[in-house]
Amino acid sequence: MNTENMNQNADPASVQGTGERTFTQDDVNRIVQDRLAKDREKASKELGEREQELAQREFRLNSRQKLADKGYPETLLDALNCSSEEAFDKALGIIDGLMEERLKSKKDDEKQAQLEAQRAKPFTGPLNQSSYRTGADPIRKAMNLN
Repeated sequence: MNTENMNQNADPASVQGTGERTFTQDDVNRIVQDRLAKDREKASKELGEREQELAQREFRLNSRQKLADKGYPETLLDALNCSSEEAFDKALGIIDGLMEERLKSKKDDEKQAQLEAQRAKPFTGPLNQSSYRTGADPIRKAMNLN
């Protein structure tokens, strides 16, 4: 009788005489709930990572398209800040500003070169009708440039 009382008063998850551990239904439910919670957390984490990766891929594709639309090379994408859409748009705006300045500067340089080329040409028009007919330029003749 003493052994029966000991078995009834003993912890249900305790070791029985056969060396096996027994669990109550509450213990089993708790263990299953813990495992399910861990599995759900793991699946949720994996799903979040996949969504993040997919969003990053979509963002890079959209960014690549924006570069192509503006006529910039695709390799420029690696040099720009792609951490967020706002950061990318800001970086692209800076590039646009630099390109506009460079193009404007290039056009100004071309105009300046044209003006200098025109100024460098000697005046070939006649000073008066008589020198034009004879082909002698009195200024060139005075400076011994003939």
